[in-house]
Amino acid sequence: MFKLPKLTTDIDCEPLGYPGLVVRCWLNPTYEPWEPPAQDAKPWETMYFHGLSRIIEAVTFPAGYTDSGQVETIEIPDEQAIYDLMYTPGFEQAIVNWAVEQYNKERQARYQVELKN
Repeated sequence: MFKLPKLTTDIDCEPLGYPGLVVRCWLNPTYEPWEPPAQDAKPWETMYFHGLSRIIEAVTFPAGYTDSGQVETIEIPDEQAIYDLMYTPGFEQAIVNWAVEQYNKERQARYQVELKN
């Protein structure tokens, strides 16, 4: 059994026009199999949302982007949480797609550094 440290990265969505909106991702997720759901599956019970929920840990919204006027962090513990966030009125789904693209670039850069060592 291994107990490697959990490596995370914060992806600031400023290049998308959302300064201060931060998506926290897990850089070294461990293996977790996905099991296809039963016939009466919920909309979030897909491999897509399973994958997103494995790497996205939380999304933090600055005060100017929330109804409360306070900084709010939405934790993503499972598939339903990322599904609910992506289908929340006012949330741009492209934020998640862009953050995952940046996440993949950061992981690749991390591997390239390791290959040089």
